[in-house]
Amino acid sequence: MPNPDKTHRREGSHWVSPVNFDPEVQGGFRWPDPFELIDSTLRKTLFTAGATTTIDGFLRIAEALADAGVKEESLNINWGGGSAPIPRELELCRAIAGRDFGFRLNVYADTLLSDGVNRQPVTALETARLLADLGVRVLAPGIVQAPSKEAQKHQLEELADFFELARELGVDVTITLAHVGRRDWDSLVEVSNVAIALGARRIDLMDSTSSLAPEAMKVFITRYRAALVRDVPVTMHVHDDFGLATAGAIAAATAGASPDVSVAGVSYRAGFAPLEEVVTSLEFLYGVDTGIRLDRLKPLADLVAAEMGLPIPPLKPLVGEYAFLRHMPGDVLSCLRQGTDAFPPVSACVDPSVIGSRMRWVWDGLSTDAMAQELGRSLGEELTSEEVRAVRAALDSAVERITSYPRWLTSDEATRLCRETLAGVRSANER
Repeated sequence: MPNPDKTHRREGSHWVSPVNFDPEVQGGFRWPDPFELIDSTLRKTLFTAGATTTIDGFLRIAEALADAGVKEESLNINWGGGSAPIPRELELCRAIAGRDFGFRLNVYADTLLSDGVNRQPVTALETARLLADLGVRVLAPGIVQAPSKEAQKHQLEELADFFELARELGVDVTITLAHVGRRDWDSLVEVSNVAIALGARRIDLMDSTSSLAPEAMKVFITRYRAALVRDVPVTMHVHDDFGLATAGAIAAATAGASPDVSVAGVSYRAGFAPLEEVVTSLEFLYGVDTGIRLDRLKPLADLVAAEMGLPIPPLKPLVGEYAFLRHMPGDVLSCLRQGTDAFPPVSACVDPSVIGSRMRWVWDGLSTDAMAQELGRSLGEELTSEEVRAVRAALDSAVERITSYPRWLTSDEATRLCRETLAGVRSANER
């Protein structure tokens, strides 16, 4: 844990505002105890449109997740109204459940429980036995909103039968509740408490379409946990439809629900709460030990992107190409004067090395004479005014000749051109 004593500044690690750790701020938090972050990277990778991930790729991702400290992983397997599970989901479940990665695998299946009216084409017994035979030790029936009180009564009777079946199979049970922000509150609380009384190990809440604002999320989780007959672990699953997934996941955590995340926020629609954003924010802005190895975050995001064939957006916080790329004149000057490994990091709160990344600078169209002068000094050369103008002009001209993205010179390219230009100017002056 990089911030065990909740300090706003630690050399070589981070420098954030001390207000984050003011008692007035920290006093309102009710963190999950124990804090049990759950990861959905594998299922969300599968659910991302157009991804080219192979089963071997999924296995490599699973190994990397375990290495990063993930202890709880979730998969889905759906029949979708048919008589057999979706083949790709079954294949993934078989591959992951068939190996011991060191994390607990939780599997949701749509045929484990009905809505109390519409019977599933495959029984819960068949589904549970299939999953148990694959090696799954935690089953996750989803309690959907029943269409009537009578239907809910039948649904809960099915649920009781399912728990009896789970005991016979020797598996644990978690409960999935989707669309919680828009469900009938009384029904939600009732089915939750029945599930807890029956022995649910954990309740996994899902705000499936991002219906809760961060402030509302905190109130929702606080009220929900207060309404439970017994304190059990609760998680919250938040999508990024409004660009608030990280904020929503953290708001839920401050009220006692562990966040559900995926690497780089991969998922369908607009994405999901990103593992790296949620974890880094919790560690440095809140002082929460998430159990995740932060130095694995950037390599993990790069691996997932490579296996999916889906590039990380350059402007993505923390793991995008621009997160620790500096091109503004003041930032480039700082990189040249202090070095890219200096602390505090240039225009950042978190040292990039902490998350397995690095600071770098480029030369683009926003140049100054001071940048050219400092580039020379970084090479051990004190440039004259003429040499400064020549170096700047050479670098700017090189950038102008670039007609496609990215329109910049890397630090290595800029350094090489600076040396060449300087040598040319000095050679000409010696004639």
